[in-house]
This record gives sequence, structure tokens and C-alpha cells, in this order.
Amino acid sequence: MKKIFLFIAALLFLAGCKDTGSNNESKFAVNIEAGGPSVDFLYRDMDNKPFRLSEYKGKVVLLYFWRMKCTDCQNELKAIDALHRKYRDRGFLAVSIGADSMHSAPLNKVVEFFDREGFTFVKIRDEDGFVAEAYQVMRAPEAYLIDKEGKIAHVQKGTADWAAPDKAELIEKLLSK
Repeated sequence: MKKIFLFIAALLFLAGCKDTGSNNESKFAVNIEAGGPSVDFLYRDMDNKPFRLSEYKGKVVLLYFWRMKCTDCQNELKAIDALHRKYRDRGFLAVSIGADSMHSAPLNKVVEFFDREGFTFVKIRDEDGFVAEAYQVMRAPEAYLIDKEGKIAHVQKGTADWAAPDKAELIEKLLSK
């Protein structure tokens, strides 16, 4: 019996030693860039409602990855909410994806921030990093603007002025297609 156990343990160890390539590679085969497909995901939002990205085909969707300790992110969320309010009746949906763990930003602090600001967009907390990994997010903020067909139309890595006219023009252009 001991030999069988050792044999199984050795097999499991060897299976774990497989070379998987670079540590920076995502387990998702999709290349996340403008013109490429978006990655579908199913997650519960902070109101405990299921959110599946593919159910919003036909809408323009902004996925905004942020962290609570990022003050630029907090300011950008205000501008993103203004865009959401302005264009939601025309088929635009903003989705904030918080990349904080329970250790870096307790849930109650995030909820207090959202309540204080009165944000109307969809709010997702990606504590396990699944959605961030799917989109190969390296740091916050990062944003992915997805067109009505489910393709990535624009990638924004780093801070941006979401109140600037060029962002509204980009959203308008995608909504008119």
C-alpha cells in the first residue's frame, strides 16, 4: 500500500512540474487588443445579480478595472458614471471591476465609496482576479471598450480623462454603428 501511495505521489509531483512557458502568460488563449474578441465571463455583481458579458451583445460596454487605493481610479469612476448616465438609454453600459482583495480594501470600504458617490453603473468585485486575468490586466486602471459585436474597440492602459470630448466621441461613434 505504501508503494502505491508513493507512486501516486510521484506522478502528481511530476504532473505539477510541467513547463508552462512564461509566467506572464495567461491561461486564456485570446490576445487582448483592439480589434480582437472580448472574453466572456459570468460573475455576480455587488448587488448579487448575475452578470454575463455576452448577454450585452448589441450594447457598447466599457469594462473598467480599478483599485480602491488608486485615487486616479476613483476620479475616473466619477467621469465614467457621467458617461454611463448620459448614454445608457442609447445602449451604453459601464462596468467597474474592482481588483481589490479583502486584504487591500475591505468590502465595507468599497460599498461606502460607491454609496457616497451614488454610482449607477454595474459594480463587480474581482477578488480572485479571474476577470483581470482573462483580460491580462497588469495594473489599474485599465479599460476595455467593447463594441456591439463583442469586439474590443479601444484599450486604455493607465489613466485617462474620461470626461474629455474624445472619449464621448468614441462612444458616440460606437453607438451609431
